[in-house]
Amino acid sequence: MEKDFLLEIGSEEIPSSFLPDALVNIQRLAEEMLKANRLNYGSIEVRGTPRRLALLVRDLADQQETRVQEITGPSRSVALDAQGNPTKALEKFCARYQVDPGTISWVRSEKGEHARLKRIEEGRRTADILEQVLSPWILSIPFPKSMRWGDLDVRFVRPVRWLLALYGEEVVHLQLGDIASSNVTWGHRFLSDPAPLWISNSGDYESRLLENKVLLDPEKRKKRILRESRSLAAEVGGEIVGEEDLVEKLVFLTEYPVAIRGSFDSGFLSLPEEILIAPMRDHQKYFAVRHSESHQLIPYFIAIANTETSNMGMIRRGNERVLKARLEDARFFFNEDSKRPLEENLEALKHVIYHRKLGSSYDKVIRIQKLAEFLGARLCPEKEAIVRRAALLCKADLVTQMVGEFPELQGTMGGIYAAHSGELPVVAQAIREHYAPVSAESEIPGSLVGAVLSIADKVDTVVGFFGIGAPISGTSDPFGLRRRAIGVLRILLEMELEISFRELLEQSLTTLGNCVPRNPEEVRRDVADFFRSRFQHLLLTRGIAHDTIDAVLHRDLDNIPDSFRRMESLQRMRSDPAFEKLILGCKRTVNILQQAKREYGYQGSGSSYAEGQYSKDAERGLCKAALRVEENVKFCMEKRDYPMVLQELVTVKDPVDRFFEEVMVLVEDPDVRKTRLDLLDKINSVFSMFADFSRISL
Repeated sequence: MEKDFLLEIGSEEIPSSFLPDALVNIQRLAEEMLKANRLNYGSIEVRGTPRRLALLVRDLADQQETRVQEITGPSRSVALDAQGNPTKALEKFCARYQVDPGTISWVRSEKGEHARLKRIEEGRRTADILEQVLSPWILSIPFPKSMRWGDLDVRFVRPVRWLLALYGEEVVHLQLGDIASSNVTWGHRFLSDPAPLWISNSGDYESRLLENKVLLDPEKRKKRILRESRSLAAEVGGEIVGEEDLVEKLVFLTEYPVAIRGSFDSGFLSLPEEILIAPMRDHQKYFAVRHSESHQLIPYFIAIANTETSNMGMIRRGNERVLKARLEDARFFFNEDSKRPLEENLEALKHVIYHRKLGSSYDKVIRIQKLAEFLGARLCPEKEAIVRRAALLCKADLVTQMVGEFPELQGTMGGIYAAHSGELPVVAQAIREHYAPVSAESEIPGSLVGAVLSIADKVDTVVGFFGIGAPISGTSDPFGLRRRAIGVLRILLEMELEISFRELLEQSLTTLGNCVPRNPEEVRRDVADFFRSRFQHLLLTRGIAHDTIDAVLHRDLDNIPDSFRRMESLQRMRSDPAFEKLILGCKRTVNILQQAKREYGYQGSGSSYAEGQYSKDAERGLCKAALRVEENVKFCMEKRDYPMVLQELVTVKDPVDRFFEEVMVLVEDPDVRKTRLDLLDKINSVFSMFADFSRISL
């Protein structure tokens, strides 16, 4: 018989940034736990608010599946003596599994006849299993940070205040520190009656919570926030700004969200809109409001409260007072910062430590400038002076009062102050863009100069921290190196910027100079491996197969967009049956060459070859095909016509097949063997111009 299982972990407020991953992990861990304990179920639902994490398992079987094990024991010759009596080997085997030797059966296989034991393990009650496994399971839920409280030897994201655990209508008895499970939960901290809520079964759980002002489902909270916020904005002819960035935070800051529209002095609208949006979005978690037709900001905001009172006007006025103070500060900082040109801030950067081993922020600016000049000379030589100027000023806003108060505006304020100081628009734009992309999904720079600055900044950071021996480990990435590496790769790939990645890393090492105490060769290797792993991750998200990536990147990571084009062509070609057969020939070629290296010390040959030096038709046919294809592949590779390269390689399939059917390569005669190995080595080198096809899985 199946029944629903409900678990609710009640706690102090969990940080909103922790909750999305927590819900994903609870789903995964629940699936793993049920599978490991052979418990069949219908579906799993996971919900969460700042004060509770809820797991609902629908149609959970009331008993484990019965498990039948077939265990193979010693062979008959070992298990029985000449008279057919059990030996010590069989007796030990039977004793281990607590069975009588007379119950043993025998099974015949390619390896002979062996003892076979069948064990039937009856399933245990689900409630008993849950009581045994759930407490450690709860503590296994991963969070970025956990804590202990009181004198308890328990670690969780926040102090646990209650546990609700029901299987059907039966309480599953758990103990977590000093908290015992029950069928009791609690409503909203402020809007609900403080009395406990008794839950009889999972069917009335969500409805009872809703009656007590807890909207359990995050998706329903999201819809409520957006519906109310959009409606309030529309009443004043507007639409909310940046809902994608803010709504998830608000979802996990509230149990019962209520939208409130406030207003502010229209005089603040004379400030750049970023200066208005940042305090609203990042500090107060408010939606700014744009006019739905002009798309200009209008003097309103939408706040999301986690409470509802008869006097919502008091809450609105409180939010307006807080925002007014924030905007007054922003206006003051902007006016003060604007009194001097952006360039005058450079001297102050010399007194700002970027990292104790990597110098000041000014030192970093000079490194960025040198790397940007290196990139600019290859990507936009006509903009050399613009690149140099933008690089010099790209961090000058770090010492402004505005960025000191609103650090999320770094780069943005640099662009605004650059324009205010009379810098060229392209310089101001590049400064604005050089932090982009700020996440794996966000927009890359929109200008080439901005892309050059972004690459230079990020590469200097990654190489610098690897150079001082402070790379990432496990889940720890305090300097955001993964994000920066992905950003560099996305810019190169999506803007199709063709530069030598090897040369870029070498230039970065040269620019860092004495800042890097580690062996430069080790740094080169580690940084290249790091970028390679990030590139593989990025490509997998774009649908490129793992072995396709491995085949193209088998030698080195250099021209990023060119490598991607080769992978796309190879991915499309893999569905061709003729190409699949050719892969088998490539694998066989590589295997024979590796065997020859092991057994005969063969090292390959760079010598020329011609049809006349071969005695068999299959050898001459393959040689002729190799000569023709080598020339055509080189031509197509130079043109970067990769589909045609692959079409040319496919034409070698029949000569390769015939060669392996009619020719023995590893013969006794060393001269003949070497001649044939040289031919295979040449074929392999032709294929390797494009990729290492032996790494493709079929």
